[in-house]
Amino acid sequence: MVGLHNTSAAEPEMGIWIKESQHGYGYGREAVAAVISFAAAIRQAGIRVSVVERNGASRRLAESLGGSVVGSRLLRKADGVEHPEVVYRIPAPTDG
Repeated sequence: MVGLHNTSAAEPEMGIWIKESQHGYGYGREAVAAVISFAAAIRQAGIRVSVVERNGASRRLAESLGGSVVGSRLLRKADGVEHPEVVYRIPAPTDG
C-alpha cells in the first residue's frame, strides 16, 4: 500500500506499507518510484517520506532514490509507544 498525503503542500508526503513476507522483492522501491513519478508529472515536486530511524531497509530505499535527510520527528502510536523517525526528501526525477 502506498499513499500520497497532504497533496496541496509544496512537497507531499508519502507513506508505504509492504507485507513483511514480501520484503526483499523490490516491490517497495517500485511503488515509491511510481509515486515519485506521479507527483513529478502533476506537480514537478519532490516528496517527503518519514522512516522509523532504526528501519535500515526503508532508509536504504529512500537513499537509493536520491533521498536525503531533512529533519526528524517523534512518531507516537495510539498505544503510547514512541518511535524516532527521520524525514527524507526525495527529489522529483527532473529536479535533481
